[in-house]
Amino acid sequence: MPPIKETAHMLNDIPPETSGALMAMFIAAIRVIYDREETKPIRVILESLICGALSLTASAGITAMGFDMSWSVFAGGTIGYFGSATVRALAVKIIRRKVG
Repeated sequence: MPPIKETAHMLNDIPPETSGALMAMFIAAIRVIYDREETKPIRVILESLICGALSLTASAGITAMGFDMSWSVFAGGTIGYFGSATVRALAVKIIRRKVG
């Protein structure tokens, strides 16, 4: 087993996009289980994957807007916490405002 300092260094080597996606997946899984509304394993897995994919998409947007990539972890945590349905509803609301 590697020493603690070496392990901490390895965690810093993970790209921010990956860290953000993993954060989104972890928080989404915990949130779905904690809500106890629908805790089927397939629901937990699918919600986690969707939130991870949304986080990767947000990371691309963060890069395109010129922000620091450390915002990817924040975006991933936020997406995981609010969930895919809330993110979708917010996106639809913003798009309707811009188009309409």
